[in-house]
Amino acid sequence: MTDENVNASDGDSMNSNDEALCEILGIPSLRVDFDEVSETEAPTARSLDELIRMPDMEMKNITDRHGLRKQYESQSYCIFPNELSVPSVVMRRLADELTWGGDKVKADKSYESIKVIKNGELIERRTLTRFENFVNHHDDWIKLSRDYVPRLISAALQIPFVLFKEKLNLKPPGGSGFAPHADGPSLRVALGADGPQTFLTVMVAIDDMSIQNGCLRIVKGKWNESCACPTVEPEEGGSPDAGGRAGAIRMNAADAMAFEDITVVAGSIVMFNSWVPHRSSANRSPFPRRAVFFTYNPAKEGDFHDHYYAKMTRLRDEWRFRAGAGLDIGTPDYVDELKALETVPTN
Repeated sequence: MTDENVNASDGDSMNSNDEALCEILGIPSLRVDFDEVSETEAPTARSLDELIRMPDMEMKNITDRHGLRKQYESQSYCIFPNELSVPSVVMRRLADELTWGGDKVKADKSYESIKVIKNGELIERRTLTRFENFVNHHDDWIKLSRDYVPRLISAALQIPFVLFKEKLNLKPPGGSGFAPHADGPSLRVALGADGPQTFLTVMVAIDDMSIQNGCLRIVKGKWNESCACPTVEPEEGGSPDAGGRAGAIRMNAADAMAFEDITVVAGSIVMFNSWVPHRSSANRSPFPRRAVFFTYNPAKEGDFHDHYYAKMTRLRDEWRFRAGAGLDIGTPDYVDELKALETVPTN
């Protein structure tokens, strides 16, 4: 069956009233563009345990053969080859166990009000959109984030790394994107000079990432602290997840940058440093676009994962107290947590 036939079939099955309402409101169609995802071959079918058992020297040989260190040093990002990818079925299982596991896996949860179309009407629905601080409470997430991935990036860069923080973005249909920003300034806010100063982030795609569903977009280049894009000063006393968060890039500056779409298949691993300008658009597809982001720091700078989340919990509690919210993290009424960087690109 051709893609054209697939799209035609999908269109025939859609509610015409929903499609008409989409057009009236300027909301993108629910149709799926199957040609947007990179034509890169699907990741290998190695199990997570097989990947963990992979010798460090084999990892190094593969990363050296593909020139990942050179690419990372010259462009501040790289995509690991398929033979090192995590099977998509594994990533989806891990995400599902976190999403549907109830209280079995402890995690900090964030919600977003998302506009959806139901029975021809536009409604707002409170939707779970993000998990943080969860890897310590799930064996396979520990294996992935504290064993396989840090060994992988250490093999590529020949520097030992430890986990600093993690987040899993669910990005459901209609879910917001993120405005242009760099991670470096915000990663230093919680601990300041007492914590790590050097970071990189590893994204593992859980679903295929396309332009339509709001894939990661980056500006390639030799980015570092001395050669970084100017960012907006955070709002004094603002939410550590919104106005008080450092690292936002002004839209007029971002508009002059050449952002490139990182379209990859599920299970792919992408690494970029903390000074890379990046952004994403809203999810205009009818399916989730999930991805997990692990942030690491060099092992020589110390292991601050638990200390970081303890401090962030305190900063969030203090902000909620000042704002008069008085609510607990994870409750649906947590004043639109992570409605951060609200200027979301729509193109």
